[in-house]
Amino acid sequence: MNIRILCLIESVGSGGAERQLTGLAVMLKQQGYEVEVWYYVKNEFYLSYLHENNVVGRYLSAAHNPKKRFFALRKHFKAYHPDTVISYSASPSMITCLLKLLGAKFKLIVSERNTTQQIDRREKFKFLMYRWADVIVPNSHSQQVFIEQNFHNLSDKVKVITNFVDTDKFSPSNTDLPNHDETRMVCVGRLMPQKNIPTFIEAVSKVVREGYKIKVDWYGQVFEKGYVEECYGRIKKNELESVFTFCPPCSTIQEKYREADVFCIPSIYEGFPNVLCEAMSCGLPVLCSRVCDNPNIAREGENGFLFNPQNVDDIAETIIRFLRLDDSTRKEMGKKSREIALSLFSSEVFVRKYLDIIC
Repeated sequence: MNIRILCLIESVGSGGAERQLTGLAVMLKQQGYEVEVWYYVKNEFYLSYLHENNVVGRYLSAAHNPKKRFFALRKHFKAYHPDTVISYSASPSMITCLLKLLGAKFKLIVSERNTTQQIDRREKFKFLMYRWADVIVPNSHSQQVFIEQNFHNLSDKVKVITNFVDTDKFSPSNTDLPNHDETRMVCVGRLMPQKNIPTFIEAVSKVVREGYKIKVDWYGQVFEKGYVEECYGRIKKNELESVFTFCPPCSTIQEKYREADVFCIPSIYEGFPNVLCEAMSCGLPVLCSRVCDNPNIAREGENGFLFNPQNVDDIAETIIRFLRLDDSTRKEMGKKSREIALSLFSSEVFVRKYLDIIC
């Protein structure tokens, strides 16, 4: 095919947006398009995945410096002449909008990967720049509603495309887990305030004080050093060193899902969380905050339970509610998670929706 597609993102690190964009690039390559992924922060967790699938991943070192970023990217764009640009994250999206404002000729698809919580100056400027985007793709219905309510002039540009999951890679274990004394809970996400970790630690402490045996493993990249220190302080204060463990990002996270009994996401807000979808695809029951699109993904009483992320007691009571379930009920919840994943998170539907707006 003659259409040249450029995917622009800050990095190809271990986050959910990076997973979605690199996966999209591979799917478009498999459809016969010429595709490159450009990034300017040298965090390359998914770079090998791109290379394994014959997609060019190009680190633009000259754009690493914020003061030189726009001019470096403008130079690369002029040399590459993309037909379509798909940008993920605020900074790449604002830069590509500015390039369009200055006369660049390409179709621009910007993506919203979270749910906006407040309209500050940066958000106002970003949505102002979106006037020069051809399509705005939120990955959640809650962000679509936000845009339509607050930026009416952009409503016609909005097209929701929720996240995909590789349901073959993220699949249930073929063997039963060995018997163990404690319930094993897995959490995945960057260590940042949005994820609500200190409040969650306090809830886990309350569960343990009630006499329940639980082991929590949290996999994720450090985002704010001071915040992580606060989290470790909460763990130490509540004497949870043997209960709550922070682990680095894992390239085989599907194996960690399969080893767990339940998945939990206690975030204050989300977009359409990849990790929740992945855990469900692996056949895990889920416990998650009742925010944004989570209630559209996790179904109360069917494949898990929802809670108020601001309320320690509610989080703790929801965890205990799950811990009291018998094994057969837990297994049925896991099966329901897998059924929902297969019906909602298809990669075929995901790439087809993008092709509809590219072509």
